[in-house]
Amino acid sequence: MSNFSKLSHHIQNAIKFENAYPFGYHHVAKGAIINPYVVHWDTVVWTWIGMGLLILAAFIIRKNLNLIPKPFSLQNIVEWIWDFHEGIAKEMLGEEAYQYMSVIMTIFFFVLMGNLFGLIPLFNPYTRDANTTVGLAIYSFCAFTYYGLKKKGIVNWIKHFMHPIPELAHSLDGALKYLMIPLLFPFFIFLNIVEETVRIVSLSMRLFGNIMGKHIVIAVLLGLAAYITLIFDPLPIFVWLIGLIASIVQALIFSLLTLAYIAGAVAELH
Repeated sequence: MSNFSKLSHHIQNAIKFENAYPFGYHHVAKGAIINPYVVHWDTVVWTWIGMGLLILAAFIIRKNLNLIPKPFSLQNIVEWIWDFHEGIAKEMLGEEAYQYMSVIMTIFFFVLMGNLFGLIPLFNPYTRDANTTVGLAIYSFCAFTYYGLKKKGIVNWIKHFMHPIPELAHSLDGALKYLMIPLLFPFFIFLNIVEETVRIVSLSMRLFGNIMGKHIVIAVLLGLAAYITLIFDPLPIFVWLIGLIASIVQALIFSLLTLAYIAGAVAELH
């Protein structure tokens, strides 16, 4: 097989998620595309493994809590991540930010764990399955919808779908007001509903697409390494670090977008 054929083979495997990189070849699993009629048991199993590891880590941290955590300890890392998210949440929501932190941190660590599985030999990243990312997006949608309803009540929550009709009604005068408002009312209602629901697609496809993109980039880099044999040995470590950074960034994006949606849902002027 020529070098070009090997590179093509690497890329095709990465797209189908049949092999994980950069630690050689091993089965990762097929079925990355949504199929409501097929249960992806590999995704189910590895999702439960991820949840089990997160619960175990929580018990270990709780059992060994220190008032002043040791440097580079698991408690110190978790507290740093919490403080980072809490600082951003307080800028958006003020002192009430604390009540939303459990949802934000759950999403972050769950997504991060799934992403990191793709960097460990023989582990299957459950976030490479679009069914998982859609489920996470629906959970995020339910969370910010629930908090919006809880904060505003059902009447005021429904009213926000009318924005900016009330503002237009006050700014327009005379016949123009009675002509434009009836025409624009159903249009803006439709747009606001679409804006609310399209967030599910945005959140899910962003995570799924970026995880797929990460695998393809890693495959390309390692495939190209066949042409540059002198740097082949250290290159997998460099590629692994790129994958690690991408995994953390994608978890941050998902959790911070959920936080922004919650902030928008509970805002007084939303």
